[in-house]
Amino acid sequence: MHASSHWQSGVVMLAAALAGLGVASTAGCGGRGDAAPPGLPAAPPRVSAEAIEDPLVTSVRSTLRKDAEVTRQVRIALLQDAGVSRFDIDVITLTGRTNLIGVVDHRHQADRALELASAVDGVRAVRDELSLKPD
Repeated sequence: MHASSHWQSGVVMLAAALAGLGVASTAGCGGRGDAAPPGLPAAPPRVSAEAIEDPLVTSVRSTLRKDAEVTRQVRIALLQDAGVSRFDIDVITLTGRTNLIGVVDHRHQADRALELASAVDGVRAVRDELSLKPD
């Protein structure tokens, strides 16, 4: 088999596998709107996440929105405090549990960041993943 056709065969097989999983569409790799090759299943129609009315999906979506808002509020609190605003502190919230990740100069700055995060409405717990800058 020629190298080019071998590569194309691999691409077709990968596309078929992904289409079977609902990952790829039948538009083809080139975006030309090519139909799926004969004998291969077409991709199932895509459904918008907003169209799903499963209570579990709705609950997860709501939790993610709340977590995003908590993360935003913690970031605002950190940026508004002169003692910690100059540090690059990452904030990650999952189900109300907020992680602070970054490097500060002194322990009291880390403590202040933790205090600020804990005071934000919606924060259930704060995990300290802040490190002290090496001397």
